[in-house]
Amino acid sequence: MKFIKILFIVLVILLFAIVYTQNLDVFTHDFRLKLDLKTLLIGPYVTKNVVIILGAFLVGALVTIFFGALQSLSTSADSRDKSRRIKELEARNRQLTEENQKLQREKERLASSAAAHGDESPFSSPTVIDDGRTTHGS
Repeated sequence: MKFIKILFIVLVILLFAIVYTQNLDVFTHDFRLKLDLKTLLIGPYVTKNVVIILGAFLVGALVTIFFGALQSLSTSADSRDKSRRIKELEARNRQLTEENQKLQREKERLASSAAAHGDESPFSSPTVIDDGRTTHGS
């Protein structure tokens, strides 16, 4: 894959070199650049077309790198927050698992204890039969 990437870059550079040499008069044309702000005059500077094209490319590349770096910083901060949240949830999961295991052991201990002592559960059915005497409202 790295070889293909390098080959692609070489082909693009070769293509630009061919276009540049075949259109030399366009790229070597002189321009006079100036900025007149009525109170401040900057220039005039004489420059070639190729300098303007390369300068625009350089400015575009720098802006792209700047915004890419900002996005990378934002993404890394978000990733750190999510990693911290994952660790918190894993700790809570471990705590709940341990609590569940503890309750299961307690339940099994109580069940074995109840089986050893017979059915002495407070929820067992009554052994005394009601003799039918009930009190009604009057």
